[in-house]
Amino acid sequence: MKQELSKISELIVNFDDINSSDIKELMHRFFTKLSNRLENYVGDYPTFIEPVYLEDNVKIGDDVLLGPNVYIGANSVIQDYVEISNTIIFNNVNIGQNFKLENCVVAKNSSLNFKNLNMKNSLLVGTAKSKSELQFVEF
Repeated sequence: MKQELSKISELIVNFDDINSSDIKELMHRFFTKLSNRLENYVGDYPTFIEPVYLEDNVKIGDDVLLGPNVYIGANSVIQDYVEISNTIIFNNVNIGQNFKLENCVVAKNSSLNFKNLNMKNSLLVGTAKSKSELQFVEF
């Protein structure tokens, strides 16, 4: 995808020498990769309430509600039936099923690999396989 963007950028610099078929081909390849990426990373029936920002390689499960005001760092996984609003999730985070996070921060490399959590105004850190193992600070 970045390669196609770079080539398109190079082509449009020389406006007088543009070959329309080259641009069409590059745009087609670019948009094909865009749609494929979304299908690879987003489950069924997601809802996004902007602003929502997803870094690279974020996987979103089924029936997920994101927003408003959500940032999800690279290489993170949001499992099924999750609601997230006003929350920052740093890189390499795994969020379990049926979570509701409101006004939270999830630290880098955290893995919350369990089901059913409802948290507000909290910093979540570390690895937990159950709610009793969860490390958090309310703010």
